Amino acid sequence: MVEIPEHLLKRSKSARERMTGQTPSKDDSSEVDESQSATPAAEIESPVEASTQESEKTIVVVEDAPYVNAAKTRNKIPWWAASALLCLPIWAIVYVGTLERPDVEATGVLQHGAEIYAQRCSSCHGANGGGGAGYKLNDGEVMITFPRIEDMAEWITKGSDGFGIGNSYGDPGRGRIVAGGMPAFGDVLNAEEIISVVLHERAVFGNSEDAVILATELDHIIEAGEMNLEMYFDAETVTSSEIAEIFEDTHNTTS
Repeated sequence: MVEIPEHLLKRSKSARERMTGQTPSKDDSSEVDESQSATPAAEIESPVEASTQESEKTIVVVEDAPYVNAAKTRNKIPWWAASALLCLPIWAIVYVGTLERPDVEATGVLQHGAEIYAQRCSSCHGANGGGGAGYKLNDGEVMITFPRIEDMAEWITKGSDGFGIGNSYGDPGRGRIVAGGMPAFGDVLNAEEIISVVLHERAVFGNSEDAVILATELDHIIEAGEMNLEMYFDAETVTSSEIAEIFEDTHNTTS
């Protein structure tokens, strides 16, 4: 008796079932020809390769933060406005500089003059030159009343009695007259002290740069011993021309 191979019997049975329309049994359907169901290993993608390819194909869109969007969409400052804002600090410095003048540093002659003013003059003209029993000196008034420095030094030397009540006080164009009460300091203060207080009043109350320059020149001359101002002006005979010579000598010596 010849034995028929089992796989031939299975094929024959499958053929009969297809011809008769019968559904293959569970056992038979589970058996699949390995040659037909086998998939080449090369065609099967690994999970790592598949996820890598998907990540390469996926385009990630990152949205800007709200403050970034606000910065991109806000109205830009015009170029001319930006230029104006940059120049604003410079303009402010210049503007303030026109309103406020730096305080004059009191050294040498100016410091000496400030001390004399506080001792001899402030009681009538005010500690800050605002006036009182005497005329106002600050806010430039001293420069308007005495345009020439030698006239001011002469006035301090002689006082109101030396000029006489009713005569012009300082510049005749101002229309002020001598009212009395101003003492003569020619016998109390020497030439250096009178000049020092005059320069102090003109530099501090009159904002005079010329007074500051002249005070600096006098400091150098006095320290070098090139001029002696310890003498006293004669209150009865001194003239503004004689006092002016001292200032001219000061300029000539330092020039």
